[in-house]
Amino acid sequence: MNFEAIIGLEIHVEQKTASKMFSSAPNSFSREPNTQVMPLDMAFPGTMPTVNKQAVINAIRVANALHMEIDHVLTFDRKNYFYSDLPKGFQITQQFHPIGRNGYVEVDTSLGKKRIGIERIHMEEDTCKQEHFLDYTLLDYNRAGVPLIEIVSLPEMSSGLEAREYAEAIRNIVVYTNTSDGKMEEGSLRCDCNISIRPIGQKEFGTKVEVKNINSFKNIELAVDYEIKRQSKLILSGSKVEQETRRWDESSSRTILMRKKTDAVDYKYFCEPNIAPIRLSDEFVNHAIETCPELYDSKKERYLSLGLTVSDAEIILSSKSLASYFESGLSSVKNAKSLANFLIVEINAYLNKNGKKIEDLQMKCPTLSEIVNMGEEDKLTHKQCVDILNRVLETNVSPKLAKEQLNIVSQASDDATILEFVTKVLDANPQSIIDFKAGKDRALGFLVGQIMKESKGKVNPAAASKLLKEEIAKR
Repeated sequence: MNFEAIIGLEIHVEQKTASKMFSSAPNSFSREPNTQVMPLDMAFPGTMPTVNKQAVINAIRVANALHMEIDHVLTFDRKNYFYSDLPKGFQITQQFHPIGRNGYVEVDTSLGKKRIGIERIHMEEDTCKQEHFLDYTLLDYNRAGVPLIEIVSLPEMSSGLEAREYAEAIRNIVVYTNTSDGKMEEGSLRCDCNISIRPIGQKEFGTKVEVKNINSFKNIELAVDYEIKRQSKLILSGSKVEQETRRWDESSSRTILMRKKTDAVDYKYFCEPNIAPIRLSDEFVNHAIETCPELYDSKKERYLSLGLTVSDAEIILSSKSLASYFESGLSSVKNAKSLANFLIVEINAYLNKNGKKIEDLQMKCPTLSEIVNMGEEDKLTHKQCVDILNRVLETNVSPKLAKEQLNIVSQASDDATILEFVTKVLDANPQSIIDFKAGKDRALGFLVGQIMKESKGKVNPAAASKLLKEEIAKR
């Protein structure tokens, strides 16, 4: 029996606004526990929520990037439950009127582009962080009330790879709309995967299993593929798949049971009485969209039009800081592809060697562009440009001064100058002429090397090779 997988993802995105969703408490990561709180976050009597304007703007931008219908009436609802992670006993969310509906995102598959539908995007507040110990639990309310957007896909993915690429596409959108830093390792982006299988041809869905809080894109792929295999083995062995909540255990590379689901939880949703409906004007919604930073896909297309390869563009765009650095040098460089090469290879090597991030680099990208331009304008070799770059990085001098300090001279590329060296080397190495004519290509490399030695690196090797072949043909 052959099965097909039905996969849907729920992605929670922590927004990086200055304050929380409904209070003026600071929204900041990695602070001392319970220092970023206000009375509302602790559910003190008499406190009232106020909607974070920037959080709404961010949600509109993400919804638009996901091609969604945007609701111009902003309403909130109460999701009632009693857990220790929200002291007021309910969460403010958008159950009945999410800010965005009916969108999609496109991902690359082995069969080409695939459009994956998105049911909804809604805003809500995060819960506090719980630290569990053997016989007690500590609560950190710094995270309570942090603005969240939840993005709920349709069950239209069929493999771990598709789920991973979908999640990465969502991450790119929330990062480049400046909504979130998208750091899964810090919990800024959390993913729940809903997975079921059914025999190919069957219309009814199989029993759904939820895998909670997966913390990396790689683990999304691994967890989904593992769960597909686990469910397939159960059915083939005559057992049934049970409705469960599981977690991904990275150390054992398998999903582990957290709890079984018997009945659906009744959260007793009702309209949040302390937040009146807010009508968003067309001007407000349009301004949020029009002022949105350039999206990942748009940047990628622009980079490709500048001559970068797909790999170049994706490496640079994998880090928003790296992309910003690259952008700052584009207006002053003559060859964007060369700038990308220096950034991806030389700059990244320097950063890795010294344990630094691109944000730590004192040298600005226009300076790197100046070095790259020297290769074309001053006819310098790649190695000479790298030497200049390393001197600039080490001493913080200007590229021009670094070139002088290193005694780097421009290469000769005019035929008359090069011909003098070609003639001298050919006269001194008659055997190499014979070898080259006999089909020994290494002889040409030897002759070019001799020219570079005679000229002390002042000759353009490509031009020297061309003239060598022409002169050898005459002898």
